[in-house]
Amino acid sequence: MEDFILIKKIQSGDTDAFEIIVRKYYQSIYLFCCRRLNGDPDTAVDITQDVFLKLLENIQSVRKIGKFQNYLLTIAVNTCNNYTKKAKPLYMDLETLEDIEDTDNAFEKIELNELKAQVQYAINTLPDYQKEVIILRFYYDLKIREIATITKASVSTVKSRLQQGIKKLERYLADFRGGDNV
Repeated sequence: MEDFILIKKIQSGDTDAFEIIVRKYYQSIYLFCCRRLNGDPDTAVDITQDVFLKLLENIQSVRKIGKFQNYLLTIAVNTCNNYTKKAKPLYMDLETLEDIEDTDNAFEKIELNELKAQVQYAINTLPDYQKEVIILRFYYDLKIREIATITKASVSTVKSRLQQGIKKLERYLADFRGGDNV
């Protein structure tokens, strides 16, 4: 509800309200874009800025329908899809995606980095339509229906993409670990 009060203020010309929305959702949208774009932080910054510019350009058409973050994620999915249709994918190190919490044991930190890199690399190998479903489900904890709305796909299609993506990830990670169970 608070978000839509801010949207009404933005629609009335309140620039401070827009800054609040950007501060509130920038990191979340940036991380989605970075993950979706195979860890390319520079492009993720550009795409994230595009998402908020598109929001501002279309602010008068924003209505109270569901979670506002899902509305922004819909714009982010579409913007990332448009970008990837035009560009070659880049693969970056997972460390660009998030900071790792400090631990006392350096070996555990190295193992955690390697595992995160393996998982991110495995996600990067998925087709874009499976990758975005995996990201939205497991990084944003969205329900299948929410993902279907954001990606403009049917619920059964989202379920299928999710199931296929998980199976591919399991196979890739099992192969990477020498056949161990994931």
